[in-house]
Amino acid sequence: MSKEALVEEFGISNLKSLCFPYSVVHMIVVVGFPSKSGECAPCFGFRSVIISQIIFYFILEDFVFYWGHRTLHTKWLYKHVHSIHHEYATPFGLTSEYAHPAEILFLGFATVVGPALTGPHLFTLWLWMILRVLETVEAHSGYHFPWSPSNFLPLYGGADFHDYHHRVLYTKSGNYASTFVYMDWLFGTDKGYRKLKAVEEVEGKNY
Repeated sequence: MSKEALVEEFGISNLKSLCFPYSVVHMIVVVGFPSKSGECAPCFGFRSVIISQIIFYFILEDFVFYWGHRTLHTKWLYKHVHSIHHEYATPFGLTSEYAHPAEILFLGFATVVGPALTGPHLFTLWLWMILRVLETVEAHSGYHFPWSPSNFLPLYGGADFHDYHHRVLYTKSGNYASTFVYMDWLFGTDKGYRKLKAVEEVEGKNY
């Protein structure tokens, strides 16, 4: 695909910007992953390895998922594959796993690529899978609770962020990332959502 086609389809004018998530991932790998001797420098202990790997998985998954999900919102793939998931304009928890089999395989790659690269302990793998399922169920729950992660974790999207994605149909919905909001902000695919939140904030102050 040519640079002009990328700009037209995805709004990417500088391909170097794609390297940003990789630089973050590289920093985490260097700082937190264990050496061949089994020690984790400068962190020590099993818990430090687990935490560093889980953080790595979330960042890498979010990056891969964003581009995979955005690709599914191109005309042909949306019509024949991704539209099944969007049958629910107001999703609930179980709809997080309601999708075309091809989509499950396609986007599921984003979840398994991190563990595939690092070969984690079985406990870490199960913990990652549990956290990932809980995250996607929460994002599709339709509820913003006082204890929702978005109230405590910076850049976390949550149900409100993903609800907007389901409410705006077809290719221009935006909010494509799975967990965090920085990818959509970086590539300008959350402009509609941010504009809506600004209007709601102004209207809220007027009442």
